[in-house]
Amino acid sequence: MDALDKLIHGYEDTKNTQYLGLSGHALVLADFLETFPDEVRLMWPTPLSLPKVLFFTLRYYVFVNSIFAVAYGIPTGMSPKQCSDAFMRISYSSILIMIASEAILSVRVYAFSGGNKKLLAFLIVQYVAIHASAFALLCKFTETVHFAEYPIKNLPCFPAEAKNILLSGVYALLLGSVIIAMLSMVYIAVRKHRNLNSGLIIVFYQDGIFYFICLSALASANIIVNLAAPSAGMKFLLVQAEVNIQVILSTRMLLHLRSWAEENQWRSHGSIPTSGAVAALDYSARLARRDQQTVSTLDLQFAGRLTETVESEY
Repeated sequence: MDALDKLIHGYEDTKNTQYLGLSGHALVLADFLETFPDEVRLMWPTPLSLPKVLFFTLRYYVFVNSIFAVAYGIPTGMSPKQCSDAFMRISYSSILIMIASEAILSVRVYAFSGGNKKLLAFLIVQYVAIHASAFALLCKFTETVHFAEYPIKNLPCFPAEAKNILLSGVYALLLGSVIIAMLSMVYIAVRKHRNLNSGLIIVFYQDGIFYFICLSALASANIIVNLAAPSAGMKFLLVQAEVNIQVILSTRMLLHLRSWAEENQWRSHGSIPTSGAVAALDYSARLARRDQQTVSTLDLQFAGRLTETVESEY
């Protein structure tokens, strides 16, 4: 294949990648519109907390990320410097979204454990180690990405050179983080919850498994495509798909858990709390410790045996 053929294939693959990216951005918008009433009802009234900050950050920043993606992939005729700047913006924006999404997963595992302090220390150490390494690898990868001035004008941006093994390393680390979180949830389920038939435990576990399957499949596919794709334009085929789906799944998990807490509270007490026990153990509402006086006024069981643990930790 001569240089002109490679250029033509690179152009065609880049356009296909951008079409898939646009469909992912449309999916994010459709998900936002569908779940916005739930967001208003379930998230807006709740107290400020780390999960709530992460929820709204992901929920709205993903649209900024989509703008960065479109600004890189759609315009034609940009100079190599302009392409490089746009590529840097979308690269760092995307990794930050993934890091924030996996922070929600780590908080979820901590909540599932009933607030185990040793597990919390482990989660913090592995989270920082894995994601700092992933960010460092991404920085090294972006240093190897170079754009060229092509003889054909009005082409979209696609790298002429890049060390893609480094990007595969980023996805391998992110995949490892998801696997660790899932194994932790399985261990907790077997050790602490195997005899517990609680709706809340089921919500935690089923959502976690679904998240794990989807993200593992996407991360693995990204590694394979990034290493095996024949052209530079095709190597980033699934990048934005993983970013967008990760945001959708992370925010929907929070809404699902909060919805369960709302329904359970209606069944138990006929009202929806915005503070106290339910808001505390629903980590999508609050992660901070409750006021002990508020705790004493609300007597809601958290999956039977977990009540005392969660009450002390949350």
